[in-house]
Amino acid sequence: MPLFRRDVRSTMGARILASAALTAAGLVLIISCPCPRLDLTHDAVYKLEKNGDVDFFNLVADRKKTVEFNRLFRAAKNVPEPESFEILAVLPESAERFTLVTRKHGLLATGDGGENWDRIDSGLPKEVVYPFQDHGLTKAIMSVSISRDKLRIAALFPESLSLSLDGGRTFTLAPLEGAATNVEFLCVAWHPENPNLILVGTAQLGTKINNGVYVSKDGGRSISGIYKGLPGEPTARPNYLEIVTALCFGEDNDVFYAGLGNGGGVYRGSFSDREFKRLPAPELYTYPNGDFYSVETLFVRNGALFVATNRPWRRIIPVVKPDPGAAADRLFREMFLSGESLISFSTADGQCVSLRLSYVPVRMFRPDPKVYGKKGLYISYTFTQKDNYPKLIRLLGRLKLNAVIINLKDDYGSLRVRTDDPLITKVQGKVEAYINFKETVEKLHADGIYVIGRMVVFKDEYLYDYEKHKYAVKLDSGRPLTKGPEKWVDPFSEFAWDYNIACAKAVEAAGVDEIQFDYIRLPDLKGDSYGRAKYDFQKKGQLGREALVSFLKKARAALKAPVSIDLFGYQAVYKFGRWIGQDITEMAAWVDAVSPMFYPSHYSGGYAANYGDKRIYYTIYLSCKRAHELLGGAHLRPYIQAFYYRDNADNYGVDYIGWELDGLKDSGTADYIFWNDLSEYIILVKGMRKYLGDKVLPTSTQIKKDLPRKLNYESIIEHPQ
Repeated sequence: MPLFRRDVRSTMGARILASAALTAAGLVLIISCPCPRLDLTHDAVYKLEKNGDVDFFNLVADRKKTVEFNRLFRAAKNVPEPESFEILAVLPESAERFTLVTRKHGLLATGDGGENWDRIDSGLPKEVVYPFQDHGLTKAIMSVSISRDKLRIAALFPESLSLSLDGGRTFTLAPLEGAATNVEFLCVAWHPENPNLILVGTAQLGTKINNGVYVSKDGGRSISGIYKGLPGEPTARPNYLEIVTALCFGEDNDVFYAGLGNGGGVYRGSFSDREFKRLPAPELYTYPNGDFYSVETLFVRNGALFVATNRPWRRIIPVVKPDPGAAADRLFREMFLSGESLISFSTADGQCVSLRLSYVPVRMFRPDPKVYGKKGLYISYTFTQKDNYPKLIRLLGRLKLNAVIINLKDDYGSLRVRTDDPLITKVQGKVEAYINFKETVEKLHADGIYVIGRMVVFKDEYLYDYEKHKYAVKLDSGRPLTKGPEKWVDPFSEFAWDYNIACAKAVEAAGVDEIQFDYIRLPDLKGDSYGRAKYDFQKKGQLGREALVSFLKKARAALKAPVSIDLFGYQAVYKFGRWIGQDITEMAAWVDAVSPMFYPSHYSGGYAANYGDKRIYYTIYLSCKRAHELLGGAHLRPYIQAFYYRDNADNYGVDYIGWELDGLKDSGTADYIFWNDLSEYIILVKGMRKYLGDKVLPTSTQIKKDLPRKLNYESIIEHPQ
């Protein structure tokens, strides 16, 4: 949809239009004579219409649309196509001069009412994503904060903060010394008058409390955390605080406000006390069982705190007495509370606030309808052979499952389907395929079973060893990284992408219904190894999340089958792509389905321990609820636990299965996959028999006889003569 609409009858009309339109945002004015003027002596609001137009409002005695901006950019010079960018804020200086802050197209400034534009954002970090053509895009701005004089602008990115002191013409990177290694930045507030005071809201996973709200008192050179009083996850020790999604300064120099994600509400912070206290707004606190309101916008205006969420719900909370319901403020309050799609507002005294919601990448396609309605079981390929096959089909029917997941490029890099692709064979040598694979897939299809081919991507022993470890992840010494038995290849390497895409095309040609990429991440390094990892193929300024998105973009274009991905469980419940590159919002935009590994035994810190006997239920329930908020339209089909883990501290047993399934159901998640890497499902069958009340499922004495049994592995591998 176009951002602006245009109705220009002549060149002269267009020039008049452009001149009058400037304050609005680079939009053009539909002219009627006499031409209305933009009155910047009053507060102004910029609103996004459903059809993509942007309207400008002067907040005067009557709520009257003073100017409507249209497709002025279509007639203007030096600007991108209006459909391609998102305006975060409008910074008016006069009726002829103003600047637009955009999500990924930098800052656009005009001095002649919108007829000509200049890109003025020198120093903002560029996007480095396949196909690596310079389209002038920056990395996505998560949050923006603007001083009253409009000279100081803070642009926050997931892994960095850029600051401008000259109205956005040049930006420099803030050092932020003292920030945790893996912290993810979500929102920023730069004090409107004190250039030394900056707040940054975070999401962070770690072994100690070092997230919450970061405070810099030296203009971004160093930073330290304030977290006392913020709610933690329901853990035995609250190591992981709730994510901070909105920030603003308060009514005096000691007060600030933090809005939380996932139904955490709003808290008042104090610089002197270095702690937070919860504000009395009970309808905002929906964690854990309500709708997950994420506070997206906070600002203080005329003694009241304005709160906007990711839902239509909004509220204005008095923060000083008496309640400031001034008549001059009435129109803006009405517009704000109505839930209208406001972009930003600017006041006559210089305040500029962005009202845009959190960044969600634009999807390029709708998920393939085939991925919906699939409940699956991860199986050994031996389950499909000989007398195992009828047992498998009977088991799937009794468990009410209609999909199987089969390893076709395994954890060691072995490809298990036939291929003569030279790119694959020169890396792997001979490919040891499963016997009868195409025939087996045809049988499964005939029995109504959906077949998902699992492919391990960046953990690959063959590619790791290839050409003397050319494509291996290295240490800073240049030696290949070793992480126990795992052999990791460089996720920034285009050769590694092309090799895995060739393997995926071979799997697709073998007849599977869906390609599922696993280990699509950087290695999860800790301690000394974290800072010593070296990626030979990383481009200048390229982030791990950009490498993974690049691979998915390239794979998406090469494959016809639906594509799904596996993610760490934590990566699907937090906006947290810095650690291993798995940014759920970015990655989900390029796939049909996402399968996070929601295994309660793998959540650290005693996650959900405060829920006692309902810990397993709440781990699944909360994980699914959060993932739904972050997927941006991709289909959620999580892996859930059907296996013992280490000392079985979670008491995996018959009831465990029902707790997980109830958590799925109550979160609104219809599809799932049972995972057991050994394909040992005795407990699963017992649990489903109890959960479903299904007397047809085998009893304890029948299970071993009725279940498929794993065969000798060599017997199912082709061995060409």
